[in-house]
Amino acid sequence: MLKVIKHHSASAGNTFIDCPQMWIIDKLFGFETEENARMKMGHAAEEAAHHALVNQITNEDDIINVSKEKYIKDHQGESHEDEYEWSGQIANAFVKELKQYGDIVSYQKEWKGKYPGLEIPIIAKLDFEFKDYIVDTKATAKVWRYAPTASDRKAGRKGKINHNYHPKPEHLRQQFLYRELFKKDALLLYASPWDTYTTDLGDRVGYLEQMIEAFKVIEHILTIARSKEDVVRMFPLTFDNWRWRYTPGAEQFARKVWMEAWK
Repeated sequence: MLKVIKHHSASAGNTFIDCPQMWIIDKLFGFETEENARMKMGHAAEEAAHHALVNQITNEDDIINVSKEKYIKDHQGESHEDEYEWSGQIANAFVKELKQYGDIVSYQKEWKGKYPGLEIPIIAKLDFEFKDYIVDTKATAKVWRYAPTASDRKAGRKGKINHNYHPKPEHLRQQFLYRELFKKDALLLYASPWDTYTTDLGDRVGYLEQMIEAFKVIEHILTIARSKEDVVRMFPLTFDNWRWRYTPGAEQFARKVWMEAWK
C-alpha cells in the first residue's frame, strides 16, 4: 500500500465520496485549502460559544464581541465581510441551544485508533461533548425551511425544515461515525444568524456503512496503485462539484497535477 496518508477522517472520507479529485490534490499532493469566510464564521462562532459556556457568559453583546475578535485575530477575517457580523449572532444561537444539555464534558476531544476491516487508523475530533450527547455545530448563512402554511402562521410557527438541505448526507455520515467511535448519541445543530435547527440521527440507516466503505475504497486504491500519479490516472479531472468554487487556487493546482501525471 502507498504510504501517503497517515489516517482516515470523516472530512476526508466525505471529500472522497463527493469529489475524489479534490481528495487527491489535498491528501496525496499536499494542496492546502485556505479558510474561506464561511469557514472563518463557523470557527469563530463555535469558539466564542465554547468560551461563553465555559465562563458562564450570558450577555449577548459580550458573546458577539468575542466572536468578532476571534474572526479578525484568530482567523484573519475582514470586518467588511457579512460573515464577520453573522458570526456573533450564530455564537449566541449556539449558546442558547447548547446550554440545555448541561455542563460541557469536553471540547474538541480526539479519538484515534484502528477500526475493524481497515488497515489505516481513523482520527476523529468532536465539537462539544455533554453527559448524554455529542453535538456537532454547523454555522450556515441560512437554515432552509418551506414557507409557513396558514396554520403555521396562525400558531406563530416557522415553516417546516426542508430536508433536501438539512441534515446534509455528509453531516450524517460524520455523526454516525462519531456515534460509533465515541459511544454516545449524536446531534447536529445548524444555526444561521436568524434561525436554528437541531436533529438527532433518528432511524436513518446506511450512513456509517457509506463512510467505512469509502475508507475501504481509499485503501484499495492505495494498494493497487504504484504511485500517486497512478491514482490521478484513475479519475478524469472535472470541476462540476461545488467544492471547486469555494477553494481558491484548487483548480489551477489540479490541472497541473493531472497534466504532469499524463505526460
